[in-house]
Amino acid sequence: MIVRLTLGEMERAGLVLRGGSVLDWHRLKVESLEECDTILRVNGFDPEDENDQVRLKEIRLSAIDYLERTFQFVFASEIRNVEYLSDLMLMAAGKNPVLRRQACTVLKVMLVVHHIEARELKSRLNISDHELFHLLEDKAARVVSEMQDQGYPIIDFQSSRKTHDSIMTKLLSKWQGNRAMLYDMLRFRIVTATVEEIVPVVAYLSQHLFPFHYTVPGESHNSLFSLRDYMRRHPRISKMIPELQVDLLYDGETHTAPNPETSGTYKTTNFIVDLPLRLEDRQLEIWAPGLKLSSRIVHVLAEFQIVDQVSNRNNEKGESSHEQYKTRRLAKVRQRLLRA
Repeated sequence: MIVRLTLGEMERAGLVLRGGSVLDWHRLKVESLEECDTILRVNGFDPEDENDQVRLKEIRLSAIDYLERTFQFVFASEIRNVEYLSDLMLMAAGKNPVLRRQACTVLKVMLVVHHIEARELKSRLNISDHELFHLLEDKAARVVSEMQDQGYPIIDFQSSRKTHDSIMTKLLSKWQGNRAMLYDMLRFRIVTATVEEIVPVVAYLSQHLFPFHYTVPGESHNSLFSLRDYMRRHPRISKMIPELQVDLLYDGETHTAPNPETSGTYKTTNFIVDLPLRLEDRQLEIWAPGLKLSSRIVHVLAEFQIVDQVSNRNNEKGESSHEQYKTRRLAKVRQRLLRA
């Protein structure tokens, strides 16, 4: 799987594993219309759907209007009048520095416009988190099954949801005891055959299950391996290093502090994604009856944990085990509750 990785896939997987922000990028590494369409699909858009093309145009014009009003930017006609978003994405990857910079700027603001509207839609739906989680679990299971069929060495895949008691305990243990700060209400866990396959697995997931650019910045942790060493270790990938965007070379700069209740011997990679779900007409008729909606895409936060099978076995022993972790957390909460 490693030999298949392209420069664009390496950059996207690196951003996910580091917890960086695509808003700091200065180019988009895509090489074909097909690759652009893949990115649109993982965001919930159908490149062949006329309504989706109209919606993407509205988002693009909204982004341009914001930039012109707020910063008095002046855009080239190629940017303003582009017919398809895929063409704008290719400009963001192109050799013309002016068009590349302008296209990247518009795409960054489009991400924010779309995310705001997706969150607004979710707030208007008559649907529970439980039902949305079920849709996400089905989607993730389908993608992982496709990966296994293609030969990706995924040994195990599981999804889980926090119980009521687990939510209570976690909130009581946090300095910010706020439900909105819980990013792991829904968790996906993937076990690979080796550490070497984690990057290719993340690269595939970030093209077919979740958009790499909706990784929550600063919420990624990787205690399994150094991304920089990984790139240098493989001759073909090491040749890509000079072409990578600068921020991707600084492995670990954006990581938050590890969970104090987690054992230092516990090894894993994990990250948070605001994962898009495209709702069908029949679903909108049930969950948004009578509402006039500009979008059919909602975003739902989910945590991904990816670990190799050897580390996974070691994580179930001694201080690293989940039972020991729960014991430490409960002791912390008990002490906090009884403090005079």
